Amino acid sequence: MKIFKTIILCASLLILLAGCLQVDTTINVQKDGSGTINQKVAMSKAFVNMMKEFAQAFQDSTSTSTEEFSLFKEDEIKADAKDYGEDVKYVSHEFISDDQWEGFHAVYSFNDITKIKIQPDPGSKVEMDEEEGETTADEEYYFFKFKKGDVSELIIDRPPIELNSESEENKDTLEASEQNDEEMGEEFLKMMEGMKINIAIQVDGKITSTNASYVDGSKITLMQMDLGEMMKDKESFKEFKNKEPKNIEEMKEFLEKFPGIKIEVEKPISVKFK
Repeated sequence: MKIFKTIILCASLLILLAGCLQVDTTINVQKDGSGTINQKVAMSKAFVNMMKEFAQAFQDSTSTSTEEFSLFKEDEIKADAKDYGEDVKYVSHEFISDDQWEGFHAVYSFNDITKIKIQPDPGSKVEMDEEEGETTADEEYYFFKFKKGDVSELIIDRPPIELNSESEENKDTLEASEQNDEEMGEEFLKMMEGMKINIAIQVDGKITSTNASYVDGSKITLMQMDLGEMMKDKESFKEFKNKEPKNIEEMKEFLEKFPGIKIEVEKPISVKFK
């Protein structure tokens, strides 16, 4: 899935899930190329409770099991380590819960950033069905190269940005969400607040040079979407979904219009730090 299509589908996914999702991934990179992956996944309490009630009703009618339903399972969180690449190890996790959100924060470790792959699609974190066998093409991941030295260099290869797509998949997705555009009242917009997707790189040291577009101290943002911020301007949000840019320069201009969205367009992305 190309990056722009991922963003479009992210927005649609969040709307279809009643704006209930937060996914935050930070890859921490040390000067020797080792590091950790910090992942936070949370869903709105209202959605989680709805799923629990549905599961309980189904369980009552089909089973005598008394096991409590949970969207977030310890064994699955531990098993997620393999999805990030070769030799990634599970370190720890904690479940999080407050009045609005329920989810988990997990930490995984790696010895070699060049073996890591990061998938931008948040749908992989909220799979609701039991389908198996589907694989993700290599081109749909972020990959990394690393040059160790007095000044180390991290090179990030992002997925392709699909521009001005006329695919049937995109058309179907946009048509399916048109009705939502007409129903975006104040209550709906309030429900969208806090819905975020974020992927970032944090290097251990001072960045000496980079071509990255979104730099904050030692942190590089690769992709970020704040749906609540994006949907404050309904007309701009419709434009976001229906008018895809034709080239990278148009893409840069396009992104400047939406404070709630960041997509790194440079390819490759170089980050030198010491």
